[in-house]
Amino acid sequence: MADAFLASSKSIGALLGSDSREKISVPRFQRGYMWLKRHVDEFWRDVTKYQNDVALRIAPDKYFLGPIVLMRESREVISVLDGQQRLATSTILFSVLRDIARSTGIKAGTELAQAIQSQLITKGDAGYSLEMGETDNLYFQETIQLYEPTKRKAQLRTHRNIASARKVLFEKVTSLTAALDPPGTLAILRGLLQTLRSDLVMASIPVDTERDAFQIFETLNHRGLRLSTPDLLLNFLMREAPESDRATIRSLWTDMMERMGTHDTNRFLRHLWVSRYGDLKKEDLFNALKKHIEEQSIATVDFARTCADECESYVQIITLDAGHLGQTAASLVRSLLQEISTPAVLPLLLSTYTRFDRASFESVVRLILVFVTRYSVIANLDASGLEDVFYKLAREVRSMTEDPKTEKDETQSFDATAIKKCLAHIKNVLTENAPTDEDIKLAVPKLILEPGEAKYIMEKLAWAMQTDTKEIKIGEANLEHIYPKNPAENEWGGKTNQEVLDPYLWNIGNLTMLGRRLNRKAANKEFSVKRQHYEQKSELDMAQQIAKDYVDWNEAAIKDRATKLTILVLEVWDFDNSSRV
Repeated sequence: MADAFLASSKSIGALLGSDSREKISVPRFQRGYMWLKRHVDEFWRDVTKYQNDVALRIAPDKYFLGPIVLMRESREVISVLDGQQRLATSTILFSVLRDIARSTGIKAGTELAQAIQSQLITKGDAGYSLEMGETDNLYFQETIQLYEPTKRKAQLRTHRNIASARKVLFEKVTSLTAALDPPGTLAILRGLLQTLRSDLVMASIPVDTERDAFQIFETLNHRGLRLSTPDLLLNFLMREAPESDRATIRSLWTDMMERMGTHDTNRFLRHLWVSRYGDLKKEDLFNALKKHIEEQSIATVDFARTCADECESYVQIITLDAGHLGQTAASLVRSLLQEISTPAVLPLLLSTYTRFDRASFESVVRLILVFVTRYSVIANLDASGLEDVFYKLAREVRSMTEDPKTEKDETQSFDATAIKKCLAHIKNVLTENAPTDEDIKLAVPKLILEPGEAKYIMEKLAWAMQTDTKEIKIGEANLEHIYPKNPAENEWGGKTNQEVLDPYLWNIGNLTMLGRRLNRKAANKEFSVKRQHYEQKSELDMAQQIAKDYVDWNEAAIKDRATKLTILVLEVWDFDNSSRV
């Protein structure tokens, strides 16, 4: 292991070029190509910045791209244990330079393209200079490494990343050559090739075993070269796993990353931890996960399977999958996550979704909506207290209920008695920690809402007021400011009165729901005009009630209506009858 830290400088050309006989191989079970557009853009900036610095005579001899960890497998093969993304992106850029050179249509362009192919993308009889891992190898060969690439369809997220990187780099290079003749284009391509091949270097760290490599990853992470928690966790799981389990772990992890798509895997792992073991305010997530696996002697393949199983449920929640959650529950979760924006609830949603039947899950989401609306929206209390309640409940739900082992569907067997007891516990805890009715009565008249909150609150109040809902689509109505956002300068009492009313623009008393057509017509009109629309044309009882109760709209009217709405707020967000949320 001591020799592993004897790093040497290696250029990309030295690693991939035909001067060395060894091909670089990504281990079979390593993750695929994960760089997104922002990473490719940064790589391109490294290339062009060095070129510009060379032109200005301020560049160092070489440009450092970071460390790369390599392990010799045989005389012909070297495994790249860290550095795949940079080498793959370099190969993609080589392919772009090759194809643009060939497209110039002149002999010198064809010769340059053939040289790039034979000297950097392939190593003669040894085949391609870079061999990707199991999930990406065939796609990478056919769309990047072939001298005349095919248009093979991307099947996986990593394939789409490869295609995106190719598109980005092609556009970057053609933006430099579009206005040039063939000789001018080739001059640009040769300059880029020189920089990429010879001037960009990495600190090559040799290791004897994968265990040595994983240890280096963790060391680099602690020394400030931050790797993501999912990367570190996968490295740890693979390091600790027997060879017979590694294919399963890699497959589970690939499936999980594919399901997550563009969603934050790090956030999922944190929410998974919180939902099972509690908060992590004082400890790094990776260290906590590693410590737990080691202390509990959990087989790494079992932990990978747990992550994959929970990920399936997590994705169904965050994507509002009505097919699995149920249409009503999906709508309720949307209100929590999007309209009143409460991501701290995800660990509790994950725990209850994986342990409750569909109807019970819907019930708990309603209770959570009552709590969040009272706590965060109306009383505007500190979010840290809300997190403490949710995180503790998430852990308690798992300890109070059994983990069903079958797929979640309508025939799944749940422990109804345990769930009923758990629901009662959740309700009691939320009720005890929520603002009281007296607190709500004091807060509502002064309530200033955010746009998402306002749509949710006023829509639920409008439904509660509606006596006849036939052909009424409140969910398709618009939020209406009675005193408008953009009144005419000479209306609404002029500048003096508008300065009085402006602070009440988002006050609950100044808001209503109104059909889209009427909303456009009423717009910024005076209240006397709006009142006629509310009274004569609106099908919503909420708007009609405003016309009935108020002749003038001023500060006193806003405060009065806010006070009147308090009674309805208490009826809608009621722990004992949460059906209206």
